[in-house]
Amino acid sequence: MNIFEWLTIFSICLIGAATPGPSLIIILYITNTKGLLAGIITSIGHGLGIFIYAIISILSISYLIKISPVTIQIIQLLGALFLIFIGYKIIFLKNIEENNFIKYKTSKSLIESFLIGFTTSFINPKVIIFFSAIFSQFLNQDYSVYTKSGMALLAGGIDTIWYILASFSITTPVIKHYIIVKQKIIFIICGYILVFLSFCLMYQTLKKLFLFFFLN
Repeated sequence: MNIFEWLTIFSICLIGAATPGPSLIIILYITNTKGLLAGIITSIGHGLGIFIYAIISILSISYLIKISPVTIQIIQLLGALFLIFIGYKIIFLKNIEENNFIKYKTSKSLIESFLIGFTTSFINPKVIIFFSAIFSQFLNQDYSVYTKSGMALLAGGIDTIWYILASFSITTPVIKHYIIVKQKIIFIICGYILVFLSFCLMYQTLKKLFLFFFLN
């Protein structure tokens, strides 16, 4: 894989992690009620769940590449369209109120914090769809197990680091207030970046399909 492909995966995974959802609400609420360390442990558990989903996606797609190259190109096209849809949803996300946190039960120990983070990511079936859409664009049957593991580690690492930073932000009132105030601009920028990258990926996929059907 070249540096552009790694940077593209990095950018899309970062945007996916940064998009507000139940995971962010749970981690921020735990940090806000149980402290920074509990938030960090929850973030690590969440990242592990993401890593496992990424591995499952990569192995599944690698198998499809071997048995049906045409099928994987169709999946690439559908994946690019899915990422464009996600980008559209991000652009029009509604602002989150500063005190609008859902009252989830919090953990009494660091082990429970870890399990809450892991479970939050692992019970969400949309995660594997998201990663299938991403990794289908880049996987090649010639890639080594180290490259595939690196892709999964990148996804899990970005998720973990992002939520740890989010935990830090909730304990710093100035940063928290700034993010709340500027969130709409952040959503729009991230959304348009994801849509742009997705159109680039879709163009590459359509070119491959054209070459396969009309020049073979």
